[in-house]
Amino acid sequence: MMKTIEEQRYREMLGQRRRQLSDFVGDRLHRHGLQVHAEAGLPRRDEDTDDDAAASAMRDADVSGLERAARELALIDAAMERLSTGNYGVCVNCGESIPAERLAAYPEAARCAGCQTALERKRPERRLYG
Repeated sequence: MMKTIEEQRYREMLGQRRRQLSDFVGDRLHRHGLQVHAEAGLPRRDEDTDDDAAASAMRDADVSGLERAARELALIDAAMERLSTGNYGVCVNCGESIPAERLAAYPEAARCAGCQTALERKRPERRLYG
């Protein structure tokens, strides 16, 4: 069982990372001064370059960054839920404790290193630290 002080520390780490990701997403979607949510969207990037291929590559990078942020936000939300239910720091696969070193490096981790490695071997294209 995790001590309350440790739980609070992880809650703060997760909350800080969540705010960073939310700011990143907001910056990407509202970069051109669009304040209204309905008007927000990724920039076309045509004004950044006169090269269509470069503009397309920049748009792809924006989309990839947002996809990564969305996946990480989902992992953080799941970790915060585990904190609320008292299951944080326990591997969702084997039920063993996740070492503090792993949680310090990846506070959103849902699996111990062994179970995470096994998952990645099954699905190498999806390397998530959940």
